[in-house]
Amino acid sequence: MILNVKTTGLLGQYLPEGSERNRGAVELPDGSTARDLLSALGIPDDGRCYISVNDTMLRGEEVDGTVLSDTDKIILMAPMTAG
Repeated sequence: MILNVKTTGLLGQYLPEGSERNRGAVELPDGSTARDLLSALGIPDDGRCYISVNDTMLRGEEVDGTVLSDTDKIILMAPMTAG
């Protein structure tokens, strides 16, 4: 399946070559989870990325248990910081 992914902030650096304006397409096997997507992109598993699927923020075990579909609206977000 091909997932269309949008990113915010510096997470765009993890999108595949050819991606533009923090949007890219990622190919994964059917049945892949949100965690599989993060792994495929090489995003560190250090809590510095939030993932929204169809306007629902995933938390904890939901990242591991949410199976993705090529029709999903996926947004990867960097945490906001203030100084």
